[in-house]
Amino acid sequence: MNKQKILIIDHDPGILSTLVGFLSDEPYDVCTASNGKEGLEILRREKIDLAIAEMYMGGLDGVALLKRVAIEKIQTNVLIMENVVPLEVAEKILKAGTAGVLDKPTNKDRFLAQIKNCIPLNEVEYTGARVYEAPRSLSSPSFARVPASQRALESFLEERYRDPDLKFEDLTRYFGISLSRGHVLFRKHFDRTFREKLREVRIAQAEHFLTHSSLLIYEIARLCGFRGSNRFSEDFKRIHGFSPTQYRKKFMRGEIETFSEDI
Repeated sequence: MNKQKILIIDHDPGILSTLVGFLSDEPYDVCTASNGKEGLEILRREKIDLAIAEMYMGGLDGVALLKRVAIEKIQTNVLIMENVVPLEVAEKILKAGTAGVLDKPTNKDRFLAQIKNCIPLNEVEYTGARVYEAPRSLSSPSFARVPASQRALESFLEERYRDPDLKFEDLTRYFGISLSRGHVLFRKHFDRTFREKLREVRIAQAEHFLTHSSLLIYEIARLCGFRGSNRFSEDFKRIHGFSPTQYRKKFMRGEIETFSEDI
């Protein structure tokens, strides 16, 4: 089986070296480029499964690179990497077709988690089984009609829901907004708090794993960012009125219909 190939584009040799090091023990082939033009040339001539590009780089910035990839119909996912992304910049990146936005700087665990969230087909390797995440709202045609700030918030959660340590402060720091502004946006767009919306995203993904995989309950809990199967079951029952195990049994008996795609 051929390894998936990742391209990293950054002007800083130190960052390139660090990120390549993060991936050294992972099952990927990795290549690098020092600017947007060089990266685009690699994308044109090689099959790249995932490109990671800094937002502001020489030759082509992140948005311009995304536009060239779309115009030339290059079949690859592109992650944009930046430190703080204001909502207006996030809107441009989302409109240009990014697969997500990567924190910069980052630590190894978070970097790898975000990479695995954005590899083609959202493929996940877990305890010897090959399973797939549910399709994201970002890929839905109707998502384009959602306000830009709402799209940015939802994308942030969908890219990071697996992290059990994810906090509201991570989101506000990432977008460079105050806590009060963040609370207002969540109430305006979702009529929920950050915690409630994050739980909703995690439960939706858990529903998909329950009906599209044979993963055990504790495995699903870990994959979806819950701190153990007990917490997962409590949150799941709060929303559905019955346990994850009962949900799976009801689905198998045809008592529950799901609307997620089979990828």
